[in-house]
Amino acid sequence: MGGMRRRDQKLSRERKMSTDHQNILRDYLSVLKKRETFGMAMPLSMLSHTKTEIKEAIKTAISTTGDVEEREELKNGYITLSEFIPDEVLKKINQNWKDVADAECEVGQEPEPVSETDIMAEVVKVQKSIADEGAQLAREIADFVSKIS
Repeated sequence: MGGMRRRDQKLSRERKMSTDHQNILRDYLSVLKKRETFGMAMPLSMLSHTKTEIKEAIKTAISTTGDVEEREELKNGYITLSEFIPDEVLKKINQNWKDVADAECEVGQEPEPVSETDIMAEVVKVQKSIADEGAQLAREIADFVSKIS
């Protein structure tokens, strides 16, 4: 019986949400399903919508659902946006790791000018940026939820 009520609530919520917002959330969910294949971050180009559009769609979904569990999932999805970083930053880190690995594999080759220490410093910088943005997004979504509750 609870499953039927939940489905009816979901249908009611979907009627309240625009088709655009539904499509944005569907696309974002499909990207999040690929999350396991990435390390600390995902390339921004994986998102088929801007972070702003996704945030708006998530807020709309939160405001139209009464399901506590679904709200938590949506809030987590909102915060997860912090893990999407510019492609060039991710490519640079990956290329630098590849260069170091290639240099270590080839006997007699001079090491690349980028050291593992430099790469780790860049990784830490990116991780801090992700954490800072995640904290900001957590505050944003908590403020939003407190205003609509």
